[in-house]
Amino acid sequence: MSNKVIVIGAGIAGLAAANYFVQNGYNDFVVLEASNYIGGRIKTMPFQKSFIEIGAQWMHGTENNPVYDIAASIDAVDDSTDKADTIYYSTQDGQRLDEEIVEAIQEELENKMDKFEDVIDESDLNQSLGDLLDELYRKIKVKYNSKLDNSTLKGVFRAALNDEKFENACDDLHDVSTNGWNNFETLGGNLLCNTKYGYSNIVDYLASKLPKGSIKLNNVVEKIDWSGDEVVVSVYDNSEQKRKSYTGKVVLCTVSLGVLKRSHTQLFKPKLPQNKIQSIDRLGFGLINKIFVIFEKNFKPDFLGLKIIWNDDLEFELQRSKKKWNLDDSEFFKAFDNFEKLHNQKNILFCFTAGKDAEYIENLEDECILDVISELLERSFPYANLPKPIKIIRSRWNSNAYSRGSYSYIRVGSSIEDMNTLAETVENKLFFAGEATMYQYFGNVHAAYKSGFDRASEILNLLENASED
Repeated sequence: MSNKVIVIGAGIAGLAAANYFVQNGYNDFVVLEASNYIGGRIKTMPFQKSFIEIGAQWMHGTENNPVYDIAASIDAVDDSTDKADTIYYSTQDGQRLDEEIVEAIQEELENKMDKFEDVIDESDLNQSLGDLLDELYRKIKVKYNSKLDNSTLKGVFRAALNDEKFENACDDLHDVSTNGWNNFETLGGNLLCNTKYGYSNIVDYLASKLPKGSIKLNNVVEKIDWSGDEVVVSVYDNSEQKRKSYTGKVVLCTVSLGVLKRSHTQLFKPKLPQNKIQSIDRLGFGLINKIFVIFEKNFKPDFLGLKIIWNDDLEFELQRSKKKWNLDDSEFFKAFDNFEKLHNQKNILFCFTAGKDAEYIENLEDECILDVISELLERSFPYANLPKPIKIIRSRWNSNAYSRGSYSYIRVGSSIEDMNTLAETVENKLFFAGEATMYQYFGNVHAAYKSGFDRASEILNLLENASED
């Protein structure tokens, strides 16, 4: 089978590229997707007359955001706000903390982090975000040690840093380079903008604009041979249970950095240029998972969220769940420290897990996780009048062979130049797109979308110039 352009991956980057082709009157392309659905790390699950997002949750910014613009054009933006405004803060033994003090510390932390650019040395690739935060904690500790004991204050700070870990998709903030932090661009407007019908609604809209049959699901790419004048992509079609090959002038590869890290040696023939391999190896690709906890009744009284502030001076051990599930001494349960209420559901909380804890938790059974979370909430928030948790739904992005994690970050020892190198074209045959190729916006849906659009423009320019020659 032959198409001039072969797009690998029907995530947001691949779909953006395909839409660019169509908008410019070009239809000689095919999109190969390994999964049985489109969207990649965007995955909406219908639930309780509404939905939950297994993958991307929000549109991060409403100004100059092409994804938001698409959502707005199809009336898919949810501008509603939650009327509840209470967040319960508790130590693990059920001591409720003063909301004003905790949030004052968090606000001061955020304000001081906004000024990190004044102390960041961009030439020092070994300077970590964790190093700067360690120094910041020492300063905040002096200011607030009369209002909270040292262990509780440390717990408040740790909880705030966990939120930062989720934003950076890392296991340890000492692994995050300040080089990436200082060059990241935050869009204006609402940074946590919800979709009205689910993120997959936007994905489906993009796919609806493409020629019928141009997306091939269940086609797992096994080899990209760019040794000749044309590129040959070998796939295994899980739908037809047989191997096939596609031949084209160029390939646009939009697979995740996690997949590239694990598979680039086997995937490309010949191997990728050494500078691109080094950039793939140096960059970070983290794991963030979500766990949705469904309760038997709606929350009364209503609230926005629950945060457990882990106090190291207070002994804590799982009781019922540890014995029932024969759990080891791992403290993975401390990852369950921040539960947020879904904006569109009255009986669901969700929490993020990151890094090694998230990887460990992926291997636990659903019932085990439910028991652990139930015990934690019961002991930490006895005053919150919570209904009974009855079920969990969760993501497993590390176990997913077509993502191998969640999103990228600039690791200590790497720089924005590694993302630029990842985005570079190889011999006018191999093009690369995805959130990890956009140092200004990495980790965001709009980064992946914009990268796909940009690469598609470059490909069309190349093909047009070649036809003129």
